[in-house]
Amino acid sequence: FVNEATTLRRHLQSLHRGEYLQWAAINEFPSMLPQDSKRRREEASLQSQSSLDSHLVPKDRVVQYSDSAFREAAIRWLINTDQPIHALQHPDFKMMIDVASRAPTTAGVKIPSHGKTREVIIDLFKASLSDLRTRFQVSHL
Repeated sequence: FVNEATTLRRHLQSLHRGEYLQWAAINEFPSMLPQDSKRRREEASLQSQSSLDSHLVPKDRVVQYSDSAFREAAIRWLINTDQPIHALQHPDFKMMIDVASRAPTTAGVKIPSHGKTREVIIDLFKASLSDLRTRFQVSHL
């Protein structure tokens, strides 16, 4: 009894190669001898074409501006984020679009992450509380 299949294969290869290959041919079984397996792997690697996929980095597609493309994107944003229709006329939304439109075309607009947005909102809240305390001169609010 042999504990390891690889040990058995090496034994067959060195002492019983001919008999094993004859048995494999009769039974239409691919040879699993180490040399034959290595040869098959090398042939397979030569036959397969190398790929550039691991070196390629996906880039976001740049969408050309048009009034209809902007209208479609704005409507999709309204629907998908459950915004009221009048949100498109809000001055802050218009200011955000104006700022974004001035972004360098090569860099695009960098949208802040969830964590960074949360952090800024909390900081703004704390600053507002501090301002209210100062205005009302209250020690605890």
